[in-house]
Amino acid sequence: MYPRESMPQVVQILSYVIPLTYFLQMLRGVILKGIGLEYLYGQVAALLAFGLVIATLSIVRFRRTLE
Repeated sequence: MYPRESMPQVVQILSYVIPLTYFLQMLRGVILKGIGLEYLYGQVAALLAFGLVIATLSIVRFRRTLE
């Protein structure tokens, strides 16, 4: 809701851990600016990394419950 630059330094650092930050940057770029995904490599890579980490953790946790 607020520009990241106006937030305290600690909150700015914590905002990089929230996947919604990257999704909103992509959404603004595509809808408001009309740019394509070729300009949004960083955001796409961050969301893919979050997805891989969450999928890996869920697979490991599911295997533990089966044993």
